[in-house]
Amino acid sequence: MDSGTLNEIRQKGEAFLKALNGELLDHLCGLKKESKLKEIYNSYRELGDYDLFFEMVKLSNEQERGFKLIRDFLARFTVESRFACFKDQILRIEAGEEITLDKKHIPYRAIIAEIKKEPLRVKREEMYIKRDSILTKLTPILIQIFETAHETSRELGFPDYLQLCAEIEELNLYELEKQARTLLNDTEYLYRDLLRWFLKKKMALKLTELKAYDLHYLLNSFELRENFPQIELKPLAEAFLKEMGLEIGKGILLDFEKRNTKTVNALCIPVEIPNKIVIVGYPIGGVYDYESFFHSLGVALYYRYKEPEDPFEFKRLGDSASVKVFGCLFRNLLFQPKWLKRYLQLKPGTDFLQFLCLKMISDVRYLSGKLLYELLLHRNNGFYNDKPDLYRQMLKEAMLCEYSKDEYLNDMDLFFRTATELKAYIMEAQLKTFLRERFDEEWWREKKAGDFIKRIWEEGSRLSSKDLSSMIGSGDIQTEPFLAFLQEFFR
Repeated sequence: MDSGTLNEIRQKGEAFLKALNGELLDHLCGLKKESKLKEIYNSYRELGDYDLFFEMVKLSNEQERGFKLIRDFLARFTVESRFACFKDQILRIEAGEEITLDKKHIPYRAIIAEIKKEPLRVKREEMYIKRDSILTKLTPILIQIFETAHETSRELGFPDYLQLCAEIEELNLYELEKQARTLLNDTEYLYRDLLRWFLKKKMALKLTELKAYDLHYLLNSFELRENFPQIELKPLAEAFLKEMGLEIGKGILLDFEKRNTKTVNALCIPVEIPNKIVIVGYPIGGVYDYESFFHSLGVALYYRYKEPEDPFEFKRLGDSASVKVFGCLFRNLLFQPKWLKRYLQLKPGTDFLQFLCLKMISDVRYLSGKLLYELLLHRNNGFYNDKPDLYRQMLKEAMLCEYSKDEYLNDMDLFFRTATELKAYIMEAQLKTFLRERFDEEWWREKKAGDFIKRIWEEGSRLSSKDLSSMIGSGDIQTEPFLAFLQEFFR
């Protein structure tokens, strides 16, 4: 492959990602009801040429990281282009469907947000059940998406879909599976104890009665709502970033407007790097708003501090965990008592700290349970048969509550996003431990810590998540720092 072809891939890849992310931004922000992903993929169909991919495979064997990143990009493009029409269908249904509750029309995308803030259990249950009727419309299309992903993975020369995901996201799925089991085992007693206590105290519920819609409400209510009032979050972020020598800058834009078809999921969409990086939020009140914003902020800053003149592969590409770890780092500031005291003037009591601990454990158990299920889902052929019951059983074991089996595919993400999020969560504890030991316990007040993080961002995708782990620890991701951090809530 000559340099001209490589440069053409870079130019078309940049133009494609700008167009794709711009389209997703407009649709997910509720600015347009229909998405045209298939049209965009068709406009750049040459990036999905199989011969081009196999040529890139030969180059990537030369151990040049840039070549590998481009190879992974072409593989992802090819798989996604094959199911883009199905993705358009999913997005159209999500944007168009709604339920009715007490004569109030609730868009499908806002149902979980409404459940998180609804104090009446009977209404939470009604919304959850009505949501299931929409999930059943999505399931056949999701099956087509996953079957297409499996088929295309084999056509690209990978043994299976799992191996493709492991390659392009730099995941050791076998090791992450072991760590997920370790986390579930080592947090089970504490999680069960805290959950039983707060259910009884806050909601007068027994653990045996717990449903997913109750857990959604519990983890964004009471102290977690009262102590996290609705405020302008950007000035709060600017205050602590200033102490670290960091700034949001002009390139990071915020969209917190509520629109009927807007997604409630927090997003950071890098349309142009570093000039148009958009944080998308849907405020509902409580700790959820803070978590969503600070996670998206960490990701946005990662893109904002990249070198604008870097080649496409180092500016645009890379494994997801190396990005998401910074989202976790900034989000989890909300679980540090001294940070809460300094920036929110909170003096956390014992109950509040244990409530935060429950929130953290529930997050990591949810990711761990989902990953174990997702691995079984994709290792066993077919997406029908016993999979819905298996989903409900495995999530109940992880979360100690009943989930709807109709979520068995809708709750899954492509390219093992669950695995990258769990990996990032584990790595974040390692990174936080490193920052404390090298700079200060309150590293978030230290400019030297900010300079260190900024240098990582400026390296762009030259640094993989494995490289980052080597910088901050042994080179392997380990669960011990996360488990040690939980113990701090009980000192």
